[in-house]
Amino acid sequence: MRMNIAIVLAILGLLQGVTLGQAQETYNPVGLEWDANTEADLAGYRVYEKTAVGTYGELGVCTAVTTELAFTAATPHPDGAYSWVITAYDDAGNESGYSNEVSAVFDSGPPAPPTGCSLTF
Repeated sequence: MRMNIAIVLAILGLLQGVTLGQAQETYNPVGLEWDANTEADLAGYRVYEKTAVGTYGELGVCTAVTTELAFTAATPHPDGAYSWVITAYDDAGNESGYSNEVSAVFDSGPPAPPTGCSLTF
């Protein structure tokens, strides 16, 4: 099976903080899109995610190969670096290698304060 996936990472929202008691959890939806494979026996795609220090774990499966060329990761993404890859699999269960990797860093902290403030009369 030939792998022909190019992923485009689109961050689908601004960084949002949700206060849970005294803990802060950030939810950052991530949208992934890729080019369709052309194999006749293509069964679907698998989406994998990892943190900067982690290993890839399966995040989701897209089985409607004619229409599902996108995936929204609706899992909480606390601040940090994340990477995603896609694989294709066929009717026999064979899975391709990873696509190109895309990455994003989430930072829900406040911006740095302005500098160079002065007063004129």
